[in-house]
Amino acid sequence: MERLIFKLIAAYIRNTPPHKGRGVLARLAWNRLLPDAFEISKGVKIRTKRDSGYDFHVFLGDYEKHGETKVFLSHLRKGMTVMDIGANIGVYALYFARKVGPNGRVYAFEPVPEYFERLKEHIALNNATNIVPVPLALFDRKGTVKMSVAEGASSIFCYSTDQFVEVPATTLDDFVAEQGIKRVDALKLDVEGAELKVIHGADKTIRQFKPVMMVELNEYTLRAAGTSPEELFQTITSYGYKAFVIRNRKAILTSEVVRPMGYDEVDNYLFLPRM
Repeated sequence: MERLIFKLIAAYIRNTPPHKGRGVLARLAWNRLLPDAFEISKGVKIRTKRDSGYDFHVFLGDYEKHGETKVFLSHLRKGMTVMDIGANIGVYALYFARKVGPNGRVYAFEPVPEYFERLKEHIALNNATNIVPVPLALFDRKGTVKMSVAEGASSIFCYSTDQFVEVPATTLDDFVAEQGIKRVDALKLDVEGAELKVIHGADKTIRQFKPVMMVELNEYTLRAAGTSPEELFQTITSYGYKAFVIRNRKAILTSEVVRPMGYDEVDNYLFLPRM
């Protein structure tokens, strides 16, 4: 009975806009009724951690601002190969895996050991055999990098906690060559400031395959890395891409970086190769 009540509350919360009492109801369900695992969408489940703020926002359905996943998924097809760079616990990778189907492949890169273990756990929980978990950071060179560990915001450049970990790093170009990957159709990139470094390390891959890309542009983390949203935007479009800012589940064509909505200086952009 408790599981049924939790599912009903979860469905209500995810399908109603914020209002007085919604947060109270969500906290009640989270603290009193939370099961070991719950379905965040049809056929997509995660194993929950009660003390995880990120998991709670996944439960609420507000872990992304503008329905970015829906926009990106609309450009994926069966059999595609997708790179999920900055996979965290695997929420996005699970959606991508369902869309590309059993003949497709999702390479999910997550270098922080704690989150990599949860990523593998979610792959097993969902029997997502077309996801390949990769315990590497992607960067502009091979070696090791020091990362601050922060739930949903681990970063090489932006230190939001005093917990750090040394992790192995490689470039996307080297990974693709070493693994003998024959196609890269799409790429999601969210690495808390290291996006431009990843792009530099993916030069051959981008030129050869021209993947569809969804990239986070975060003013704060990019400045911490010594770059800017404008430089990242211009670098990607210089490969022959059209840019779209994602707002309210729509991709809006733009020739420049658009001022973010809200307080957090973050937007996700869709980049499509010009035909």
